[in-house]
Amino acid sequence: MSWKLSAILTGHKGDVKAVIAPTDSMVVSVSRDKSVRTWRRQSNNAFSEDKVFLGHTNYVNSVAFIGASEANPHGLIITGGSDKLINVWDPENASEPVYTLVGHTDNVCSLYADTDGHIVSGSWDKTAKIWRNWQCVHTLQGHTQAIWGVIELEHEVVVTASADKTIAMWKNGKKIKTITGHEDCVRSLALLPGIGFVSCGNDGAVIVWSNDGNPVQALDGHTSFVYSLATLPTGEIFSSGEDRTVRVWEHGVCTQTIIHPCVSVWCVAALPNGDIVSGGSDGFVRVFTRNKERVASAEILKAYDEENAAASIPSNQVGDIKKDDLPGPEALQQPGRKDQDVKMVRVGDTVEAHQWSNAEQSWSKIGEVVDAVGQNRKQLYGGVEYDHVFDIDVGEGLPALKLPFNVTENPYTAAQAFLTKHDLPLEYLDQVANFITKNARAVSQGETAAAGDPLTGGSRYTPAQSVSSSLGSYNPWGNDAPKAQPAVKRLIPQLTNVPFKDANLSAIHKKILQLNTELASSSAALSSADLQQLESLFKFLGAPPKQPTAQPQYVSLLLKIFNTWPEASRFPAIDLLRLLTLYSTSPAETPDLLKTLLTASRTHETSLMLVARLIVNFCETDLGREVAMNEISTVLEFMEDDAVWQSTNKNLKIALATVYMSYSTILLKRHDDDALAIQYVGVLTKILEKEREQQVQYRLLVALGNLIFAHESAKESAAIFGVKGVLQSAVLSRPTSERISTAGVANEIVKLLQ
Repeated sequence: MSWKLSAILTGHKGDVKAVIAPTDSMVVSVSRDKSVRTWRRQSNNAFSEDKVFLGHTNYVNSVAFIGASEANPHGLIITGGSDKLINVWDPENASEPVYTLVGHTDNVCSLYADTDGHIVSGSWDKTAKIWRNWQCVHTLQGHTQAIWGVIELEHEVVVTASADKTIAMWKNGKKIKTITGHEDCVRSLALLPGIGFVSCGNDGAVIVWSNDGNPVQALDGHTSFVYSLATLPTGEIFSSGEDRTVRVWEHGVCTQTIIHPCVSVWCVAALPNGDIVSGGSDGFVRVFTRNKERVASAEILKAYDEENAAASIPSNQVGDIKKDDLPGPEALQQPGRKDQDVKMVRVGDTVEAHQWSNAEQSWSKIGEVVDAVGQNRKQLYGGVEYDHVFDIDVGEGLPALKLPFNVTENPYTAAQAFLTKHDLPLEYLDQVANFITKNARAVSQGETAAAGDPLTGGSRYTPAQSVSSSLGSYNPWGNDAPKAQPAVKRLIPQLTNVPFKDANLSAIHKKILQLNTELASSSAALSSADLQQLESLFKFLGAPPKQPTAQPQYVSLLLKIFNTWPEASRFPAIDLLRLLTLYSTSPAETPDLLKTLLTASRTHETSLMLVARLIVNFCETDLGREVAMNEISTVLEFMEDDAVWQSTNKNLKIALATVYMSYSTILLKRHDDDALAIQYVGVLTKILEKEREQQVQYRLLVALGNLIFAHESAKESAAIFGVKGVLQSAVLSRPTSERISTAGVANEIVKLLQ
């Protein structure tokens, strides 16, 4: 018997991105409507919605299941999404997650769970993580683009599929093999019992691999991206994709093509009883069966066939079509060459696609072929799907820069990421964000996006020079402080560091030479050898390596300047150290560097501000984070000084607040530092009682929220320190921005404390 529709599960209000069926009676689906839903079987061919889980704040894109155990008699549902979080749910309790796993820095797009409760997650952040007992035990790094698929092949052996077109095998957290064969992004993986595993991708290919990662067979049939895979113990393979189909494969042959009335069939999974379930871009979950007792009623089958016949098929799914060369409807009087054969015929000005069924010896209409333009298709950039990818011109003769954006993102966050990535001045944050807001809205409404400059309104984007200051053309305050951002639904936790990368190297160079000239008669003046070394340093910073390298000679030169020049003249040396730490391991390898700089800069606001920025930049690299954590007691001692926070220097306080925020992103992932988290909450509460500058408040609040989110002890200590009362009296009771007030971070912290 061929596969037929069994049931349609209705309730989602957005694309269904992933489905699983832990039992014959339960289906779990996740969607772009930010929900996770469970469905319970009511009869052979009917399911009803059971529970709706609403813990994610963005698209939910992946799902897995851990079977029942003594500790969790109902099993556990694992979900991951664009909010970068992995939530763990009790299927019988939709009120809140049992656990939330924090660690990924971008969309969690794939999940796998084994019978022992171990979890593997894949993310757009180019890493996969292995979790045991709700802690990350391995981070798999090596792919150069997003990781779309993950499975555990055997104990301690994990396989990952990436948008970099490769598949990797890992053992005990280390890569043991790279597998090539796909010509485009690899989207999904599935175990194939007795043989190995299967992969699929944007090249339309489905490939069978042995346990050793050697190719066994290529399955050719899809006409567009293939998104998802499922298998049965019988060896049958199911693949779903952008061509509206789920295809059934037996012994390397496509035995059935199950047409769907939606553009994208995002996912397919198998039920233990041998049925299959799919999720589509139309928001429906569908169950298919070849068991006569579970087939849908004749009325439902007829309505489903009519819905398929009325659907549109983008022309890119069936290849180039010359309408005038197509036969008329009379061609349907001839039988198909094989089962599932597709034939296109011209009916007036319309092109119809029909599919042949050997079992019924007839053609059935499966849709009308239309141009793919205007189908709201996702765009790929860096192996990741986006709603929009804008071209931004940055100057005459230079290639346009790509600005990717999803409509659920905060435009200010996307703008800041774009400016930071391309080392463009953050003073343009508002203009770029407004450009995104205007053009993303225009495109979503079917208008033509303006090709204008997001910064000036002209046809090209030409960054302006940095604003001058009383210190000359070199402004050590820089333009690093972001402008106010509008509120988003969830600001806690913030997982990523916000480094200080902005710099005008030519202005710094000019300033340091000027100061050296003023010291010409002093023994502190730089020698000719020092000046040559300085020239080399600026060349290094002007074209830094992609990976940090050891450059101890530059650290020695800058410390010489810092230790011998007058206090009011040494700030450029700290500024250069601030930049160097982003591209060299040497600052972090220099003993007691942070303590030395802090001690000597305590009474000089410009220097202290730059040291604070240096500490933030330490938190951008693995080695730097380790050093920053080792020195946290010293750093906090200087940061919490009342005299520092009584300063009227806004830039200084923003830098200090960013230090707290940077440390909090580290402590999010270090659950054993409870004592430090408690101390930290007390310090932040004390500062927030008096601080009124909103940009400073915001960063301090993010730091406080991160700690309360990740540490139960911090949450308990917040009650002792009276955090809720401080927020009400010192923050929420005063006029403030939306991202801080009732729609923002302060209110989120209050909710975390309830």
